[in-house]
Amino acid sequence: MMNFLKSKLTYQEILEEWITDKKYIIKEQSYIKYINLINKHINPLLGDYNYKNLNNKDVEKFFQHADIKNLSSSTKKTIIYIIKSSINYGVDRNIRKPLGDIDLKIKKAKSKVVYFTKHEQETLENYLESKNDIRALGIFLCLYTGIRLGEVCGLKWSDVDFNNKSITINRTVQRIKNTNDSNGNKTKKIVSTPKSETSKRTIPLPDFLYSMMLKYKSNNNHYILTDSEDFKDTRVFEKYLENTLKKCYIRNLNFHTLRHTFATRSIESGMDIKTLSEILGHASYHITLDIYVHSTIDQKRDCINNLVSYLNNS
Repeated sequence: MMNFLKSKLTYQEILEEWITDKKYIIKEQSYIKYINLINKHINPLLGDYNYKNLNNKDVEKFFQHADIKNLSSSTKKTIIYIIKSSINYGVDRNIRKPLGDIDLKIKKAKSKVVYFTKHEQETLENYLESKNDIRALGIFLCLYTGIRLGEVCGLKWSDVDFNNKSITINRTVQRIKNTNDSNGNKTKKIVSTPKSETSKRTIPLPDFLYSMMLKYKSNNNHYILTDSEDFKDTRVFEKYLENTLKKCYIRNLNFHTLRHTFATRSIESGMDIKTLSEILGHASYHITLDIYVHSTIDQKRDCINNLVSYLNNS
């Protein structure tokens, strides 16, 4: 147990104590992420500071450092959480005063959403329909429910409600850094609960997909993609999609493109944002709006054609 009465208690010492406490109440992948950020970014710049005197100006200066300024917005937000939580760790023990609000106005850079064109999607589906392969079913699931790579790899037959024609997301498969490097493996596969409460969701199946799943139905304890009690490695399934796209002469886009394609087609077909947000498992419909509400070239063309039709008929 740390001696909190030391005259100079460094921030690094508190961080070590804080993360040790956190280890037993957070997911393994979160623990590893926090450890990496502490060791790589926080300790080198703030670790030697006197913990009791660390203030807002010090934190603001930290975020102005060149190595920190270039980090992604999500990484910066995680670092802010670590700093706030570790400071409050001492506040709760009456060894320091709280920090003021840390408002760095971090704006997430908008990245362009990439999705398959209707022609590419049709080509892909036609190819998959010709294959008697459970992996093809996995791709269809992603295209028509929007589930993530880890979620489809973590699906078991027990997650399928054949009476109500739906699936429920109860777990996800991930590759995380292996902190026990004795075997030389830098990463390891784990299965865990979904990334958030809203990620635990039930999604209805279209009739054609329900029929496909009936065809493959198996032991409730088995993972769908492997028909065994061992789950599919996410990297292996990513490679399957990559090889499939190559055979179809389709652009080599990453696996998450399937989710973006589902969301884009849903909006094009008129699905309301709140429903789409719940199906995708977003924490808020504002996230869905921010990512997906954009006009495709087809939508713009339709609008222009409608304008011309209106003017010609008026």
